[in-house]
Amino acid sequence: MMKDIYFCSCVKDGGIFHYKLESESLTFCEKVDLEFPMYMIIRENKAHAILRETDRVSHFGGIMCFDIAEDGKLINPSEICSTDGIVPCHLEVTRNGRYAVNYLSGNISKIGEKTVTHIGSSVHKRQTEPHTHFIAENGGYLFCVDLGLDAIICYDEDLKVVSRGYVPAGYGARHLAFSDDGKLVYCVNEIVSSVSVFERNGSELKLLGTYDALPDFDGSNTAAAIRIYNDRLFISNRGADTITEFQIIGNELKLLKNHSCFGTGPRDFDIIDGLFFCTNEHSNDVTILKMVNGRLELSDRVAMDAPLCVTQKGEA
Repeated sequence: MMKDIYFCSCVKDGGIFHYKLESESLTFCEKVDLEFPMYMIIRENKAHAILRETDRVSHFGGIMCFDIAEDGKLINPSEICSTDGIVPCHLEVTRNGRYAVNYLSGNISKIGEKTVTHIGSSVHKRQTEPHTHFIAENGGYLFCVDLGLDAIICYDEDLKVVSRGYVPAGYGARHLAFSDDGKLVYCVNEIVSSVSVFERNGSELKLLGTYDALPDFDGSNTAAAIRIYNDRLFISNRGADTITEFQIIGNELKLLKNHSCFGTGPRDFDIIDGLFFCTNEHSNDVTILKMVNGRLELSDRVAMDAPLCVTQKGEA
């Protein structure tokens, strides 16, 4: 099966790079020129992207979308709409609307309709104010993660708060992954590199435990992306420049090992057909890794300025 893979290169003359993946081989297709694309998702054959700054006065970011042609090319770009905040870093699209979280503004915006700004702080020096970092729909609810508040705030689609859950104070909640049945929620914590596991009942979250990703690392590190693949959970670490592998055992995690990402600053990664595509923001490359005898090995490397995000779309 051939798949379309897209990377966001977040520089002024960057854009979205489109590749074809077939038999573990990447082939470049096209580049869509954009200034500072931060993140991209695909929903119902449309690619939705957020741009770091599209208003030079307010410094607000923007959101736009493309149709995806049969050959995977991004066509028919939409107008750019404001995200109503500074440094948009994540987004979600549902049947009821488009949503973006703006990191420096500490808010969540239902595009063109409503913006909700968080209030509060936590105990770390980076947590003097809210920093919304993630938004995703699951089971009819929107889950918004706020690094500044150590909080996972559950909303309905009209942005009314339904419930709240918290990671340990000062850990810096960043991104979520959900079990297939939605009963467990995993939160990667950026400031203290770790994963918090929550039991979920509808919109309610109960913290079950938090697991250290780098028990033997003494340097400075910030965790970033989180992915589930089969019975394994993986997170990326910027500083240690590794991908941590956990085994999922019931409601618990077991730390297995840390693998080199063969780059610097792995902000995002995804696992596609057993290959790990890791976007290394600071070494300006994407590394393609393959698990061989329980260890990730470097399979290929693609040069790219400040890659922040990897997104996939499969095709027959």
